[in-house]
Amino acid sequence: MEETPKPVTLEGDPSVISNEQTTVFVNQAPVLPVQKNSAAKVIGILVIIWGAFNLLGAPLTLLLDFGATDFDGNPISYPTEYYVVSILAAISAGSIAIYGGYQMTQYQKKGIWLTFGAFAIAWVSTIVAGAIQGNTMDTGGTGFGAGMGAMSGVCGIFCYAICGIIVAIPLMLSDGGME
Repeated sequence: MEETPKPVTLEGDPSVISNEQTTVFVNQAPVLPVQKNSAAKVIGILVIIWGAFNLLGAPLTLLLDFGATDFDGNPISYPTEYYVVSILAAISAGSIAIYGGYQMTQYQKKGIWLTFGAFAIAWVSTIVAGAIQGNTMDTGGTGFGAGMGAMSGVCGIFCYAICGIIVAIPLMLSDGGME
């Protein structure tokens, strides 16, 4: 006797099965802290030293009048504007540089930007002070002051560009750790 297969039927109530998403972690390795690069600390300390030299050198600007002569060898005295520009720029650039250098030693990016600002203040003040100094030395009115200011700016831009690249080194490092 042959048995006839019974038709297959499903019995029960239909229900919705929710498919909850589960998180799968593939990498189970321990997380190791990465040591921050010390370049930011070293460069920050150098910036602090530069700022301190600016602050400590500001009062010495008053001694620059000693032995100053014009092109003919006659003794001259620098105008008050020269001292105001030189001393205020040295104090402001030095203070900003010290704070920026401290921020760099704490791995803060704003320290680098503050240092760039200090460089800009120092560069502009060098141009202005050079123009004032050149006008004082030029008793003949040949326009030497403007030329001296321009040359101070041209030479100064190369100096501050190199210093700016050095200060920006922590930004260029992949493990610089700047926040």
